[in-house]
Amino acid sequence: MTFAVTIACDKVPLTSPTGSTITLSVAQTTVPINGTIAVTAAVIEAGGTAVHDGTSVTFTGGLGTFAPLEAQTVGGLARTIFRGTTSGTVKIGAFSGAAKATEVEVKVGAAAAGSVSLQVVPPNVGQNGGSVSVTALVLDSNGNPLPGVPVVFTTDFGTLSNANVTSDANGYATTNLITTRTAKVTARAGTATPAEFTVGVSVAPTVTIASTTASPTVGQPVTFTVTLPAAAAGASPIQSVIVDFGDGQTQQLGGVTGTVGLTHTYNSAGGYTVSARATDINGGVGVSSTSIVVARQQLPQTSISTAPTGTAGTPQAITTTASTTAPGAQIVNVRVTLQDGQVISNASGPGTFNYTFGSAGTYTLTVLATDSNGNTATAQTQTKINP
Repeated sequence: MTFAVTIACDKVPLTSPTGSTITLSVAQTTVPINGTIAVTAAVIEAGGTAVHDGTSVTFTGGLGTFAPLEAQTVGGLARTIFRGTTSGTVKIGAFSGAAKATEVEVKVGAAAAGSVSLQVVPPNVGQNGGSVSVTALVLDSNGNPLPGVPVVFTTDFGTLSNANVTSDANGYATTNLITTRTAKVTARAGTATPAEFTVGVSVAPTVTIASTTASPTVGQPVTFTVTLPAAAAGASPIQSVIVDFGDGQTQQLGGVTGTVGLTHTYNSAGGYTVSARATDINGGVGVSSTSIVVARQQLPQTSISTAPTGTAGTPQAITTTASTTAPGAQIVNVRVTLQDGQVISNASGPGTFNYTFGSAGTYTLTVLATDSNGNTATAQTQTKINP
């Protein structure tokens, strides 16, 4: 009797024949945490031809995963995707049968950091301290942004909002520093050289104000000069300058520099403290003040005289005087009128002139003296004219 026997067995994977070589290539030698790279194994037989399609190649290496772990060749090439999950340097290898590839090093996560740089905005805090934004840029050894890398920030003074930040998709990691004095900030990413930046404290702006008007009086424009010297080292640009004239009035000069002139007129006599307040873009403040005394208006003085009596039809001498003690002022007009408003003299200064009254009567003569400030003074006299 004859029996037929069937033996079941597992299918054995096809591996490379003896004498084959495997050469590994990777798309890049750095990968961020949870990032992926393509890995290719080229399998060549001893005779120099590609192995049969379907030849199994197994990939090796830690700090991540392979998908797939075992791949079959097509045209002599077996491909997989490596995903890095832990920072460090991994040696990726591959084998098929007795053939084994030379391992390729790939840096994962922080180990892939080639450089780290810092940007701080603004670079200084104000006189009373403040907050700045600190941003680290992490690049790999090829200058590409590296996401998913832990960046550690430290400072020798002040408070960081977050000392441990993971770089984003563009390789940036940002924190904030609050400080009241100069502080050095350091950013570290893997084995890359740490980046440092020193945050300064703005120097207070310097401003001075002075009056160039001697003995000012009510109603007279008073001249002031505001000076902002060239910015000292560490100083921030001026944002605004406000002048307070001490009488409830102020003037905004804006972000001026150098020397600026301006005038102000006071309506009341008294002593005034005039101040200039300069504010820079970081809130730093510089203040300067000066004192002035505004006197009452110094009005002109005038007089008019003539003979107490005269005769109609006969010229009669009339004399006027006028003067002023106001600084810089002078008499510019002296006018004499009769009681009916008739002008009998209109001169640029005082003096004596003759006037003939045409009829008898008592006449009132008024003199009006005007100075160059526009101030006036008046005086009167009478004369009796006989027929």
